[in-house]
Amino acid sequence: MKIAERLKAAGIHMVLGRLYNSKRYEAYVKQLGDWEDHLPGKKAVFKKITAAALQVQLKLHKTTREYFHHMQYLTEEAVKKGAQLIAFPENIHLPLIGVIPFVEKQLSTEQASSNKSTGKDMRELLYLLGPYLEKIYRLTFSTLAKKYKVYIMAGSIITPVGDKLYNMAYFFDSVGQCIGKQKKLHLTPLEEALGLDVGDELTVISLPFARVAFPICMDATYYETFYLARQKGAEIVIVPIANPEEYDFFKAFRGTWPRVQEARVFGIKPALVGRLGNLLFTGKAAIFAPIEITPQRDGIISEAQTYNQEETVLGEIDLAALRALHQDDLLLSDKNQELYDRYLPLLYKGART
Repeated sequence: MKIAERLKAAGIHMVLGRLYNSKRYEAYVKQLGDWEDHLPGKKAVFKKITAAALQVQLKLHKTTREYFHHMQYLTEEAVKKGAQLIAFPENIHLPLIGVIPFVEKQLSTEQASSNKSTGKDMRELLYLLGPYLEKIYRLTFSTLAKKYKVYIMAGSIITPVGDKLYNMAYFFDSVGQCIGKQKKLHLTPLEEALGLDVGDELTVISLPFARVAFPICMDATYYETFYLARQKGAEIVIVPIANPEEYDFFKAFRGTWPRVQEARVFGIKPALVGRLGNLLFTGKAAIFAPIEITPQRDGIISEAQTYNQEETVLGEIDLAALRALHQDDLLLSDKNQELYDRYLPLLYKGART
């Protein structure tokens, strides 16, 4: 029996309400105290900040408390190393599926028998779970941002909005408020098969030190995303990823690094790694910058050592150096605006038809 069918048979809203009890969860995380009082924090400054791109191992957690403590551990490790801006990967809600008692066995059975759920079945499950997972997800990262007094790009979660289903990222400020959301703008073939919908707007938010965009994974495959971010004043673009494929350097290379070199911004790429049923996630968390302002002149500030293990990647974001580069940056000034104005609207109009 499919997971969604089993939940329905058990009385879905009663079961999920008990498993993902957000009121009880909120009471639990609030009583844990203010950890930041015991940590060596750094106040944000305008010229330089320390960022963390987290490479998170996908584990199915049996309880919401397990999930919280995993996310707390990752946040605390980054803060201990001086991070002021922390980025989590795409689909960071997936470990919460493990709270459903029979789900791990069900996924293993499906993998062993090669009976994959249809896109319709999975869409129904994600649509049913979405509101419950979203409450736990938002409470988790709002609490962590507030207690550690850091800015957190909390990765993304698949959640319904009306009758549509989106892959959506959330950004929390240092007092725990959600200050921005971003719907994924370009879908993978797997997401299309699941019936996900796409966003139609690129969000850019203002932090005390810079303007930041946070498109999701596949969005970095296309130059337009970073071009729009740069046009809207972004100096940092965070791209949470969860690549469901065996690691391949050249496939991985097609995303954030070349976009950073084109748009002349900082790029932060957190990654989800591990296995869920028959899906294998791989990727290297990294922090990128224009070649001219990186130590080895390779466009890399820091990068994970592995593509399948949990790691914390730290890097210094030198905004003063980026702004100095922009003053005399020939790549930014090398435009043929008349050509673009003449042809690009026609090209995109043709793509829509």
